[in-house]
Amino acid sequence: MAGTGTTHLRSGDRVLSVEDLVVEFPAGRGRKVHAVSGISFDLMDGETLGILGESGCGKSSTGRAVMQLPPPSGGSVRLDGTELTGLTPAALRERRKRMQMILQNPAAALNPRRKVADLVAEGPSVWGGKPDRARIEAVLESVGLDPAVVWDRRPHELSGGQCQRVCIARALMLDPQVLICDEPVSSLDVSVQAQILNLLEGTKERLGLSMIFIAHDLAVVKNISDRIMVMYLGKVCEVVPSGALAGSALHPYTRLLLASVPDAPQGEGEQENSEPPSPLDPPSGCRFRTRCPLATDRCAEEEPMLRQTADGHHVACHMV
Repeated sequence: MAGTGTTHLRSGDRVLSVEDLVVEFPAGRGRKVHAVSGISFDLMDGETLGILGESGCGKSSTGRAVMQLPPPSGGSVRLDGTELTGLTPAALRERRKRMQMILQNPAAALNPRRKVADLVAEGPSVWGGKPDRARIEAVLESVGLDPAVVWDRRPHELSGGQCQRVCIARALMLDPQVLICDEPVSSLDVSVQAQILNLLEGTKERLGLSMIFIAHDLAVVKNISDRIMVMYLGKVCEVVPSGALAGSALHPYTRLLLASVPDAPQGEGEQENSEPPSPLDPPSGCRFRTRCPLATDRCAEEEPMLRQTADGHHVACHMV
């Protein structure tokens, strides 16, 4: 496996605490897809945790499991000290109001038959009555949309960036404590990406939100996050402060991600990118060993545990 352990978990007031999270999906003939395999992380008040990794590493499955969509196969998810796994459906719905999720495809996340005003008001309407027009207008303005222009429009009449702003406005209507952003800018043009990232950062500061930001784009995660968790094939490889990522990355996989950025200098001993193993049958020991230039027999036999190498920096690798 790539790495297990809880040495990176912190004490004190944690808005969100996830321990030994497991997500598995049936694949027929008694087989399972091991999407997430025993990862742990926490989130402090006002903090942004970036989850970084290539496609198929379990990032989105992690975000959805935190939201209990669907509930994880195992592990603990605690929001403000309340365990979410195992709650009754009614109790879970009540607690889940405090967490909102922004999905990767904004157009697909919006009901094409409904107008913007109805989409934004949908959450509060479910919980006891449609909010007044002034509140809807205020939220639309806070995400950079003119209510007079978009009020009666439907998603197909909006650009991708406008659709994503509507998704953000809809999430904010329930006054969330934690905002989970699942690749919110990957389908947008570069110029629009910058606008949405600035909007998310400004909204977080203005409302005091805690945020989980999931992406495969290293530059995007680095710029918006306070702390970065690197995932590979359902496991945690490295946890590092965002400011130290480029200069202090230790895990061979993190260094490979850095080297894959155009014009980035490659570190010694790094190799070209290649296809990861199947999550149906992950490698024994360290899951990255089949692609790692530093792998030894020990890597095949023994799973590396996360250990601290510097303040706030944890890595799961036998060779560093």
